[in-house]
This record gives sequence, structure tokens and C-alpha cells, in this order.
Amino acid sequence: MTSQKQIVFIGLPGSGKTSVGRLVASRLACSFRDADQVLSEQTGMSIPDIFATRGEDGFRELEVKTIAELLASNTAVLALGGGALTREETRLALAGKDVVFLDVSPSQAAARVGKGTNRPLLADADSTSGKLAQLAAQRRDSYLEAATLIVPADGTLSEVSSAVMRGLGRKEQLPVRRYNLGTLAALPAQFKGTSRVIPVTSGAGYQVIVGQGAGAALTQMLQARPRKVFLIYPPPLAGAARNLATSLTQSGQVLKLFEHPDGEGAKNIRIVEDAWRCLGENHFSREDAVVALGGGATTDMAGFVAATWLRGIELINLPTSLLAMVDAAIGGKTGINTSLGKNLVGSFYPPSAVICDLDYLHTLPPRQLRAGLAEVIKCGFIADHKILQLLDGHLPDQLTGFPATVEEVISRAINVKSKVVSQDLREGGMRECLNYGHTLAHAIEKASSYQVLHGEAVAIGMVFAAQVAVEMDLLTPSQMQNQRRQIAAAGLPTVCPKYPFEQLVKIMASDKKVRGGVIRMVLTDRTGQIQVTPITDYQLLQRTFNAINRADTVADSTSFPSQVPSNE
Repeated sequence: MTSQKQIVFIGLPGSGKTSVGRLVASRLACSFRDADQVLSEQTGMSIPDIFATRGEDGFRELEVKTIAELLASNTAVLALGGGALTREETRLALAGKDVVFLDVSPSQAAARVGKGTNRPLLADADSTSGKLAQLAAQRRDSYLEAATLIVPADGTLSEVSSAVMRGLGRKEQLPVRRYNLGTLAALPAQFKGTSRVIPVTSGAGYQVIVGQGAGAALTQMLQARPRKVFLIYPPPLAGAARNLATSLTQSGQVLKLFEHPDGEGAKNIRIVEDAWRCLGENHFSREDAVVALGGGATTDMAGFVAATWLRGIELINLPTSLLAMVDAAIGGKTGINTSLGKNLVGSFYPPSAVICDLDYLHTLPPRQLRAGLAEVIKCGFIADHKILQLLDGHLPDQLTGFPATVEEVISRAINVKSKVVSQDLREGGMRECLNYGHTLAHAIEKASSYQVLHGEAVAIGMVFAAQVAVEMDLLTPSQMQNQRRQIAAAGLPTVCPKYPFEQLVKIMASDKKVRGGVIRMVLTDRTGQIQVTPITDYQLLQRTFNAINRADTVADSTSFPSQVPSNE
């Protein structure tokens, strides 16, 4: 994709450079910076304070340097101070840019800035309008000489920004959606026996039960009314499935076992057809239930079977992996894979209950435990920073030796997801925030033929997303490095040197989050806000991919095991 020229807004104080620039950047789905704001951040002083301590000449020297840095950066849209073009260095540096002169009348500019007490050149003026008219006479020629586009700026913000878009011939992109999930961190203090009970209120609503030995809750639920139970599980859990079957039959349930291929091999239409055939041959009705015992692949596929058999029968999830407990089993997403990508066929079908028996975590191989931590850490990044604090200092392979910590971080991660899902079941808005790191992750999984575990891919995807945020000036490099360190501390990979960018970006373009052919990414910013951002600049993505895979980082990265283990 061809990169566009930088857009630089110039004009009088009160012409709307910052407001229009920010709106144009939003409509183009690209980055924006205000030169005065950046200068203030760099010096730690307000613009009036810089004028007061250094004088106008001192301010202009700093301004020239700051603008030069911004013009050489990847920032797509810039707004310059009203007097920036008084310096020849800045005028010359604008060559080759799309320079938009917002031509405002002094009277309209005066009405917008008021008394101008925060604008040094206007602060002592007897008449703001008169002073602006004087500045206009002094600066107009330099504005006109530098401009590649002149836009009347007396209208509304919407009118002026639309005129700029037309004048530049730029196509408006999908909007950036911003969310603040900080209010989701509070954990319900509701307990049932020794288990935590976390409600999910979307649809008919259901409960997520978390605790050791919580699997006994399944028997209690099913005893409420007799029915046939279709128990779906992978081969490594055959022993656990037989034990559960014994418990259920002893309590009076009629049971049918269905073993599926391990891992992502389960999420195949042929396996679903086999399950449908088994349900039909055993006369399962809408009064009966599907129980999914396994990891995320099991709950995804079993949920799709439950959603589609007779247009929907009851589903109960018993996740056995950390990844499934905090992510796949909760929220009602079901799905299978196709030749084009992961989870492209599926439905939104909430379970009637999710039972997270923490005893199953002791059966997990270390690699799967680490992979599950990726989704836990993700919840820490986007909503509940307490999760990161709780994990700090714990070696991932030894985490199950601290049951109180395990229960707390899992419950907190589940709480983040349950609160989001309760407000947005069908991913029409804020639920997209839960896909942090998933845009690249799904591409890596497919490129590896699913030999890279989902959590491992999400870990790399989060590093990639953080670096994209740095490239777009949403996140500072130090904040990105903090995220990277926290991911690495969990024993998770942070680089992806094995698969070429061209292969991955092609897969990303077919992802279900794509809208109108535009890749959309979940990004974090320096304030802790989350935003879903359309990305049209593939060169930015290529640059980001190269940055996270530099030779000095690849050497220290975690390599991928060739085989994908499962829990027994």
C-alpha cells in the first residue's frame, strides 16, 4: 500500500488547527500530534512559561527543533503553532507535505480564543480581534506560500474537516472506537461454599464457578431434572471423562461419550458432522444437554454442536486448561476453522454454566500453562492491572503451587471478560477489546498449521500491537517494553521470525475482524484507554513486524516446541 504524505495544518490562533487536525486524523484512522503540546511535554513547561523564561526567540528555537522531529517521524497529521512559519527552517521543511492553511477571519478566531490568556502573543492585547488582524497581516503571505491547500475555516468543525477531506482527496476510514475498561476491575465478593461465583448477565445469564473440586457442581446442576448428557472430550482426557461419566450415571443421568481429535483438529466440520450423527442416532432432544470437557478447542467445537443441533440445546462447559477457563469457555463464542482461517464459522451461543475446576490445572504440561497465562496477562493490560502485580515474581511453571494466587488471578481475568460480555455479547462494540493481540495471533496460528499454541501466538500478537501503538504514537517505547517484559517473564515468546510478513498479512486480511477490507487492531494507549483502530498503512505493519523481530531480540526469544502437548 502506498504511504500518504504527512498532513500539516497551519494558520492563525483560533483557526482550528488542533481540533480539525485531530478530527481529520480520526477520519483517516491515523496518528495526530500538536507541535505545541509535544514541545510542552518535552520541556515540562506550559507554552506561556516557556515564553516567560526564554522569550519568543528562545521559544522559536525550541519550536523549530520539535517541528523538525515531528516532520521526520511517522506521525501522519500535525498541527503547528500560529507563528511556526516565521522561521525559515520550518518553511523549508514543509516541502513535499500536504500543507493545509485554515483561513479564518480574525473576528471568528477571536471569538474562539476568547481573551487568549493562555496564548502569550495575545495575553496583553487590548483587543484580541485587533491583535489577530495584525498577526494575519504579518503572516498571511507565509501561510499562502507554504500551503498546498487553502480551506475557509469560519464554519463548524465538521464542515471544515469535511472540506479538508474533499480538498485532499482522502478517503475516510472506519472510525476508531475508544474504550476505558478500568471500571471492570472490581471482583464480585460472592461465594458458594469454597468456590467463587462470577455472573455473566448477557442473554439469559449464567454463572461461572471457580474453585478446587468445583466439578461436583455439574452433578448438582444435572440432578435438577433428568436428561441425556452428550459428553465431548479429547483423547488426553479420556480418564477424566470416564470418572465424570461414572459420577453422572451414579446420580441417574443417561450418558453418551464422544471423543474428538486432540487440539485444533477438533474444530473441523467433519468432526461436527460426526457429533451430529451421534446425537441423532441416540435421539438427543432439546431437553438434553451437551457437556464440553476440555480446552478451548473442545469448548469452541462442542458449543457449535450444541448451538446447531435442533437449533440449540443446553450447553455446560467444564474447561480443563487455563486458556479455556479465562477465555474460550466464557462469552458464548463457538466456532470451527476453515481453510481460510480460524473461527470463521460459528455462532454466539452462551452456555448455561461454566465450571472451572482448578484441580485440572495440575494436569497441564508447563507449555500449556504458560500459554494460558497469555490471556490472563491480556486482561491485566486492558483492564485489571492488579493481575500483573499478583503474577509478578511467580515463575509460571511453579504457579500452581500457589493456589490462592491462581484462584485470584483466574477469577479476576474471568471477571474482566464476564463484565465485557455482559455488556456486549455479539462483539458489536467494546467486546472487541478482548481481541488485544489476536489480529496477528490468528495469522500465526494458521501459518503454523496450529502448532503454535493460541496463547503463544497471542503473546507475540500483544508485543506486535504494542509496537504498532508506538509507531502511531499512542504508546511510549518504555510502556511497550514493559508489556514485552511482562510477557517474557511468563515464559512466552515475544518474536516471530519463522513466518514471513507477506504470508501473515494475507491471513490477517481475511480475519473476521476485518471491515470493508481494512484490518482493524485493538491497541492500548499511554493513558490506559483501549481503542479499536483501522490500519490502512501496510508499510506501518511491515515496519512494526521488522522491529519486533530484530536480530538482537530474536536471539533471546523463546522458541516454539515442535509438538503441541495437551493435559491428561
